[in-house]
Amino acid sequence: MSKFYDVVIAGGGVIGASCAYQLSKRENLKVALIDAKRPGNATRASAGGLWAIGESVGLGCGVIFFRMMSANRKRETQGAAVAVDASTPHILPESFFDFALQSNALYPQLHRELIDKHGMDFKFEKTGLKFVIYDDEDRLYAEHIVSCIPHLADQVRWLDQAALREAEPSVSHEARGALEFLCDHQVSPFRLADAYMEGARQNGVDIYVNTNVTGVLHHGNRVTGVQTAEEGVFHCKTLINAAGAWAADLSEWATGVRIPVKPVKGQILLTERMPKILNGCLTTSDCYVAQKDNGEILIGSTTEDKGFDVTTTYPEIAGLVQGAVRCLPGLKDVNLKRTWAGLRPGSPDELPILGPMRGVEGYLNACGHFRTGILTSAITGVLLDKLVNQEALPLDITPFLADRFAVAPVKQERELELA
Repeated sequence: MSKFYDVVIAGGGVIGASCAYQLSKRENLKVALIDAKRPGNATRASAGGLWAIGESVGLGCGVIFFRMMSANRKRETQGAAVAVDASTPHILPESFFDFALQSNALYPQLHRELIDKHGMDFKFEKTGLKFVIYDDEDRLYAEHIVSCIPHLADQVRWLDQAALREAEPSVSHEARGALEFLCDHQVSPFRLADAYMEGARQNGVDIYVNTNVTGVLHHGNRVTGVQTAEEGVFHCKTLINAAGAWAADLSEWATGVRIPVKPVKGQILLTERMPKILNGCLTTSDCYVAQKDNGEILIGSTTEDKGFDVTTTYPEIAGLVQGAVRCLPGLKDVNLKRTWAGLRPGSPDELPILGPMRGVEGYLNACGHFRTGILTSAITGVLLDKLVNQEALPLDITPFLADRFAVAPVKQERELELA
């Protein structure tokens, strides 16, 4: 059976759900969201950090300094260049700062809107993010951060050891101090995705769960719909690719070009409920730690190139536990409630892939958000809504277009829509 929509969104993670919610506010659009619940959904493995500055300067991911070299190896390679990749701290381009900060600024109003209009509370908490400094290496990188963001000086604050102990009494005496990002807060990632989805549903979006897209329909150079295994054909004027770690397959079917999105595994763990021991979120050279409103403490996360593997592994979990106990010694006797892994949709430059692709009509990307999908979901939904409706954008998306990658078309047989 065929179905007809103005917009079909492929992918029901936080990005697809945000796009659905923003588009649902348009009374003239008929929108469908199609989602297949695959293992490893990145939204379910997120800390929920709205760490606009922290993520932009390489401190939001946890396992920030990938200390692979022994002390002897360090001495042997002293002065040698160290490769920067997803496991090492580095500062993202100015375009991402703007993108992240604009998205971050939307959350207070979005939080109120989803509560008042849809009865959905995603637990927005103003916590700040503190980069806990243990040694000279940490201090040097913190100083480097501050030197690179003079325009954000009013959003950062140095805490000496005494000030850190006053702000976070549970932090280890080993910590020398911290660099705090004042505008970096947190939400519940599960509740945020659910809030977007429920708001979209209440506004009239048709949501199809456990539904797998198996192909894309075309008429000439225009995408005209998708084929699904469970629900048949969905015809549409615009297809939005919000397929997360699986976005490359959909782009290949839709455009003949395989965008460079690949899964980046992140393992994470959750403790039992505890009395409040944290006043804000912490990130260290070993892990990040965030206490949620129900008392559970979330600890993450690894950055692994393991394909679509979502198993949890003892060495990595043990490393996160050790990092968390180093930061918060009181966690030593606390029980773990759950461990799991998610697949972040990584791109080569760690920037999202947004908007149209050259030579193809009726298709838009909303993917490749790597570890910042929760943070940037708000602005992504706004941008995709405006792209669909051909309205002025709140920021320049040129740095995020797929055209920035030198990707060759993939030879494929395209299915033509039948009149």
